[in-house]
Amino acid sequence: MTLRLSEEEFAELMRRRGRGGDLIRHGCAVPPSPKGKALEGAEGPKRSKYGNRKVVVDGMKFDSQKEADYYMGVLLPIWKAGELKLLARQVPFDLPGGIRYIADFVTVDREGAVRVIDTKSDATRRIRVYINKKKQMRAIWKIEIEEV
Repeated sequence: MTLRLSEEEFAELMRRRGRGGDLIRHGCAVPPSPKGKALEGAEGPKRSKYGNRKVVVDGMKFDSQKEADYYMGVLLPIWKAGELKLLARQVPFDLPGGIRYIADFVTVDREGAVRVIDTKSDATRRIRVYINKKKQMRAIWKIEIEEV
């Protein structure tokens, strides 16, 4: 025996069972994941691991609001004042073992001093992978990462 329900009837059935009836996509119901969260795409974009949200400012994509704020509020005015020779974003550095560290910003001032700047929250500063990459940058490239 086949049971056929309309989308509305199915939504009402799911609502009565406590599973919600609003998870309908492409005419098919999307069941909730085992942890009680909606599947990716069912209720919007997936939450990032550390809670940051990608933003677009002046046509440039930034990995977080903090990164965009630092660029627009600190680095860009210094660049426009002519105090920097170079201002680069998302600069990759190759490390041993096929590891790559990508710096948020690299600046070179008029005297030639290089600064590698990374915008980090308190939580991401404690991540073991980041700490190891920071130590490798110091040991191999002789570069101290400045965290803001």
